[in-house]
Amino acid sequence: MKKVYLTALLAAGIAISANAQKLEKPEIDKIKGDTTWKTSDERIYTQLGLASGRLLYVYAEKIGQSYILCFRIDNMNGPRVWSVGAADITNIKFTDNSVLDLKPEVGGEARVSYNSQADRVINLIFYKLDKEDIETLRTKSVSVIRIATDGAGNFDYEIKPKNADLIKKDLDLILTQ
Repeated sequence: MKKVYLTALLAAGIAISANAQKLEKPEIDKIKGDTTWKTSDERIYTQLGLASGRLLYVYAEKIGQSYILCFRIDNMNGPRVWSVGAADITNIKFTDNSVLDLKPEVGGEARVSYNSQADRVINLIFYKLDKEDIETLRTKSVSVIRIATDGAGNFDYEIKPKNADLIKKDLDLILTQ
């Protein structure tokens, strides 16, 4: 019963949190003076079950002159121990069947969040983008994202057409800064 209740809470939170993409307040590094611009998290994939959930969020950052794409994996009652390392390539397939391979700049170990939802595992994965990556992501529509992991195999996310352009919009917001 507890898992059903947690899933219902998660679903309600997702419905309430739907909002438009925007730039967050910039942060200025106190040492280097670099300004960091970040877009709001946008959910691009949702799969909810009775006692489980798989979510994928995306946001973009501009730190100084570097551009970063970040995926936030949010699993409820899924694999509990896994990581994304430098060798775990992420494949982004587009609607024209071309594929962009991204190597994680900074991955991380999945961690269990021990607050109100003890069965929830969240991981942030960062990808430094070069000009070609940005151009590809801005001109094509995403259809599938595969994130390779150590310990849990591949996480495949089929992106619905209504969410296919969210990465484009994030990059467009960041590029104007």
